[in-house]
Amino acid sequence: MPKVRDIEKAILELLKRTAIGLTTSDLAEKLGVSRLTVMKYLQSLKGKGVIIDRKVGAYKLWFLKETLDTRKRLISKRLACILAVVFAKIFPKRLEEIAFNVGKNLATEFIKRYPDDYFLLEKIPKSSFEKIALAIEFISENLRVDGFEIEENRGIIRIVGPLCNDDTASLSLINLIAGAIVGYLETDTKKKAEIVSKKIKKIDGEFDIVFEIALK
Repeated sequence: MPKVRDIEKAILELLKRTAIGLTTSDLAEKLGVSRLTVMKYLQSLKGKGVIIDRKVGAYKLWFLKETLDTRKRLISKRLACILAVVFAKIFPKRLEEIAFNVGKNLATEFIKRYPDDYFLLEKIPKSSFEKIALAIEFISENLRVDGFEIEENRGIIRIVGPLCNDDTASLSLINLIAGAIVGYLETDTKKKAEIVSKKIKKIDGEFDIVFEIALK
């Protein structure tokens, strides 16, 4: 049996190489040990504050805390809300359309320009709806995102959490996110994606947004 430090070091090295995280089974397979063994070391590293876990659907993904914190700083909620306010000021009559199209183009251009990040996401053995939910939660601040397929070529994305202080800016940001979801799904599935229903609620300062999406 390898020494504790060797296993912990190997776990940290593996997590350092991935931007999207690894499951317990992934780590056990790569290390050549049982899930129970690797879980013991994961819990130890989590207790030290070195790694954290995120539940995505039925899966638990492990991340290097330093990597996650760095990634989260790439997109500031303040910047996103300012961008949403600018959209509202410049395009008051076409706000929903413009924000949606910008979001869609942001997603497709990101995939073109940063294919390595997309490749990591593509390797995750989940539906496209689960993968885009994971990506949104990964880069956002204080949002809880779930994605799941309800039937073939149809799925749900649910986003819960605080957005902007201004409701108009929040709605603009929601449309931008909707466009990004569609842009990602169309790239990932090679099918036309359409949001067939959108439900938005706000309770105690938190938004609860549900998109139902069809792939054709």
